[in-house]
Amino acid sequence: MSQSAQIPVVVVGGSLNGLGVVRSLASEGICVHLIEATRRCPAAWSRHCSLVLTTRLEGEPLVECLEQLSAKLGIRAVLLLTDDPAVRTVAAQRERLDPLYCIDLPDKHWVEMLGDKIAFQSWAEQQGLAVPRSRALHDAADLDQLDELAPPLVIKPSDKRLVLAGLVERAVRVESIDEARKVASSLLQRAPALIAQEWIEGADSDIYFTLFCADAQGGAAAIFPGRKLVCAPPAVGSTAVCAAAPELAEELSTLTHEFLGRVVYRGLGSLEFKRDSRTGRLIVVEPTVGRTDWQEEIATLCGLNLPALAYQIALGHAPRLPAMLSDTRPTWRSEWHFPLPAEIAARASVFDGYLRRNDPLPALYYYGYERFARRVARRVLRDARRFLAEISGVL
Repeated sequence: MSQSAQIPVVVVGGSLNGLGVVRSLASEGICVHLIEATRRCPAAWSRHCSLVLTTRLEGEPLVECLEQLSAKLGIRAVLLLTDDPAVRTVAAQRERLDPLYCIDLPDKHWVEMLGDKIAFQSWAEQQGLAVPRSRALHDAADLDQLDELAPPLVIKPSDKRLVLAGLVERAVRVESIDEARKVASSLLQRAPALIAQEWIEGADSDIYFTLFCADAQGGAAAIFPGRKLVCAPPAVGSTAVCAAAPELAEELSTLTHEFLGRVVYRGLGSLEFKRDSRTGRLIVVEPTVGRTDWQEEIATLCGLNLPALAYQIALGHAPRLPAMLSDTRPTWRSEWHFPLPAEIAARASVFDGYLRRNDPLPALYYYGYERFARRVARRVLRDARRFLAEISGVL
């Protein structure tokens, strides 16, 4: 990869997701520039990238930053995205950005449809994909449709960007229709559209995923099958601990090929599944479109470097696939404090998402500042305000 590695990659987003992408690319000797809106993110502290600051990671500020960076680099770099707002922005501004960057991304129609939970649900039902029974909720008049579902249910905003902006919860599980009505009524005050789905019975360890990279023809150049072992918060949260799932590789790959055969797709993406403990059937939960996933680095740790593979494909090179994945069965854990399942705890190959011996600053930043210093400061400020309130009341 010596010649292609001279062409840099621009990664948008410096969360834990972005940190894994930066490290994956750097392991192949690829120069990485990271665009972020703040230094207060783990990837900004990595020794493996150059930080470029902008005011926002979406909209016109992101596009202008990409244009300015391209002019500075003087070369058509590869662009990789790690969050949904950036994906929507780049998809909407392809005419401006395509001359400046090598971009492998589904077109705007597919990005918007696959990224909207209600639109995806409707499309998936039309395509005959196995998805949970659901109802779309836009206003109070739609709440009667909840009676058509069998609880427990999970209620989510249709647009995940509202979750990323901190405006609404990611997902709320409810045990009854009455509770669903109350929760949905509250969420509709902050989100214009919700989807209510019947709960798929099973443990967190029944959640599986595929991370994939589609080539120029829209087929899967590579698929990594994985399994969530711990979610945070439990049942409805993000991946806390995960590993490869070779035991279901064939079934998961077949379902992923079927999905890609029904869409016009290019670049990186992923699918999440859950095995229904009552039927044993794998149900499609949701896709991730146009970007890397939160736990993307687990594939690299297991020997399949998907960001580097996407880099090769974006440059028009034939992808170089590993002959086989690692047989050491690494486990990825987003933070050190999450408990490991008993069958994993005895293994030595558990990788902390933030900490690497040759790249320690992201962990020092996250655990020292985000997890400790900021929490202490908030606690001190809260106690100080309480004390002043009590003093003013006495005076």
